[in-house]
Amino acid sequence: MPTEIFFRLTPVKQQHIIDAVKAEITRAPFEEFSIYNVVRASGISRGSFYQYFVNKEDILIFLLSSYNKSVLEKVMQSLKENDGDWFTALEESYRFVVRMLCYKEPKDYRQHLFCNADFYEKLWRDHDFSVDKYPVLMDALSLINLEKLRVDNVEELKTLIEICMASVTRECITLLLTNADEYTACESFERKLSLMRKNFQK
Repeated sequence: MPTEIFFRLTPVKQQHIIDAVKAEITRAPFEEFSIYNVVRASGISRGSFYQYFVNKEDILIFLLSSYNKSVLEKVMQSLKENDGDWFTALEESYRFVVRMLCYKEPKDYRQHLFCNADFYEKLWRDHDFSVDKYPVLMDALSLINLEKLRVDNVEELKTLIEICMASVTRECITLLLTNADEYTACESFERKLSLMRKNFQK
């Protein structure tokens, strides 16, 4: 994530730097990402760049976190509106994600940001992504109505959520790699969701 120094910049200056970063990600796969190009496009010094970000991986984590924040907010909203129905929240949130991936940013940007096996291998190796480590996920957990699910305890619920998240991630990567449209992507996920409902929904 960016340093406090970055967040003390004016919003206009922050956005100027982020725009330069996004342009560079759009230009080339992550392994070819050039800090020099970002520095030149944003008009900052290389030293300033390293005051704002630890490294280029730090930039990707920051950009991905904005997607994660939007998705988690959608999950929370859906759970509140649907009496804690996990599978309804999952379905609505997946459709929300698909719309973001299909329309929010240019195709090359989306592919270079999300489809990077080496980066994700390093990220999963260096960070613990279990449900317990994320307060927002724990908040969402408290909103899920266990009476609607075939799980015996909270630990089983956490495992179910991790299974669902893995399935969603795989579907999203497939969407990006195949350039499927919104309808095709949702239809594919619906088949998997239907099977999960049969096994875990009362």
